[in-house]
Amino acid sequence: MSNPSPEYQSLGPLSVGNVISAAARIYRDRFPVYYKLALISYFWLLVPIYGWAKFMAISGLLSRLAYGEVSGKPESVREARRYINPRLWTFFLTALLVGLIFFAWYIFFGIILVIFIFVLGSLGSSNSSVLLGLIFGLLFFIGLIMFIVSLIWLNSRLYLADLAIAIENQSSPSTAINRSWQLTKEFIWRIMLISFVAFLIAIPASLLVQLIDSLVRWALLVIFPEGSFVAGVIYFLLYLATSFPISALLVPFWQSIKAVVYYDLRTRREGIDIQLRDSI
Repeated sequence: MSNPSPEYQSLGPLSVGNVISAAARIYRDRFPVYYKLALISYFWLLVPIYGWAKFMAISGLLSRLAYGEVSGKPESVREARRYINPRLWTFFLTALLVGLIFFAWYIFFGIILVIFIFVLGSLGSSNSSVLLGLIFGLLFFIGLIMFIVSLIWLNSRLYLADLAIAIENQSSPSTAINRSWQLTKEFIWRIMLISFVAFLIAIPASLLVQLIDSLVRWALLVIFPEGSFVAGVIYFLLYLATSFPISALLVPFWQSIKAVVYYDLRTRREGIDIQLRDSI
């Protein structure tokens, strides 16, 4: 049985620098293959439902390929697809369930927000309640911070659900989410820090997309009258031609990071000698 490559073998206990650098090496070494897959996945987003499922499945494919690299058991794209393709709708349903979980989280905090607004509105009509209003305002600010942190925390707990489908035999959305919940336990803050650092690295590409988008909008407003159908079509085509190639640069990097984190957590919880599971 092959062993992990020495450059990945000493990652340390979820060290942010080691995880990011390991993911960057995988991304660099496999860039042509990974980028092509990521770019194709973005164009699949133009097809409702099925195309969205394909995007998620290709993201899972990238994670599986990166996991094979970090575990010392690399697969070809064709081999990995034999495992990923039958799980197309599992990826989609898992993403849908994750979205519903976040939606419920938003609803819960939204109800609390409405209650605070109602109370603050009532206090605002009474000058004698200024101090109480300030207290509630402070509590509202604290609650907003807690809400943002809770979203990041929840995202970290569900962070590896798609990896459970791509790498293991998790065949249902609920078991995939439970698997992610199990693996990320006790490592939440480190995962949050890794995600934050990766987000900072991705900022330049995001800013470039926004800059190009603004320049295209400005140029079209100068050339065509506002509301022009031709301008709308040209904008859409230029948006696809610029934003998709740039955005596709980030997907393999994100998925490689997740693969390294997944490998790291599995080795710590289940031992270093882990094989890719193939249910076909």
